[in-house]
Amino acid sequence: MKKLSILLSLVLVVLFQSVQAQSKKELEQSLARVTASQDSLQKLFTGLSAKYDSVSKVCLAYNNMAETIREKLIRYDYKPENIGKIIDSLKTKNDSVLAKGVAKLKILRDSVTTLKQLSDSLRIKVSKLAFAVNKYVNTATMPATVKDFSGLWDLNLKWLETTNDSSQCSIILKPTPAGNNTIVKIQFIDFETAQVQFSQGDSIKCFYAVNSFAVDKPYSINLTRESKLNINLNVNPFDGDLYVSYRKDKGFYYGFMRKE
Repeated sequence: MKKLSILLSLVLVVLFQSVQAQSKKELEQSLARVTASQDSLQKLFTGLSAKYDSVSKVCLAYNNMAETIREKLIRYDYKPENIGKIIDSLKTKNDSVLAKGVAKLKILRDSVTTLKQLSDSLRIKVSKLAFAVNKYVNTATMPATVKDFSGLWDLNLKWLETTNDSSQCSIILKPTPAGNNTIVKIQFIDFETAQVQFSQGDSIKCFYAVNSFAVDKPYSINLTRESKLNINLNVNPFDGDLYVSYRKDKGFYYGFMRKE
C-alpha cells in the first residue's frame, strides 16, 4: 500500500511538470502573438496618423479658400450645398461684365483707328505745306554730281491715273486711292543706302542707284530692297526744280523733290 502511494505520487509529480511545461510554452507563444499584433497595430496607427495629417492640410486649404471666397467674392454666409448655384450666378455676372468690356474695347479700338487715319492725313498735309513753303520761298538745290544727293529730301507727289476712256485724256488727276502709301521723304545716307519714308508713317532702309545721271537731262533713281521695295524714281531737272514720278498699279505719282 505504501509502495502504491509512492508510485501515485511520482505519477502526479510527472504529470504536473508536463502540464507546467506545456502551459509555459503556450504562454510564450501567446505573448509572441500579442507582441506581433501590437507591432502591426502600431504600424497601422502610424500610417493612419500620416494620412490624417495630409487630409487635415487639404481640408485647411479648402477651408481657407472657402473663407476667402465668402469674404471677398460672395460676402455673405452661404450653405456649402448651394455653392454650385452661387458659382453659376457669378459666372453669368462675369460674362455680362466681360461682354460690356469687349464692346467698350471695340469702340475704343475704332476711335484709335479713326485718330490714326486723321493723324496720317494731317501728317501728309503738313508735309505738303512744308514742301510748298520750301518750293516757293526757298531756292531749290540742283545736284551737280551724284554725291550732292547726300542728305534728306522732301517729296510732294500727286496721284495721276491712266484711263482708256476716249472721251477723257489718257492721264487724269484723281484723289489718291485709299490705302495707298506714297513716298514723302528720302534720306540718302551714303553712296548706296537710303532711308525711304512713306505717307502712312512707315519707313524702309534700302539700296539705291542713280542711273544715267545728268545735270540737265532726265535720269532715274532705283530704290530696292528684296521682297519689300522696288521703285524706279524718274527724275527730270526742269525750270530750277527736280520733277519726279514713279508708277503704281494703274497710275503713277508725280510731283517735286526738294532738299531740306
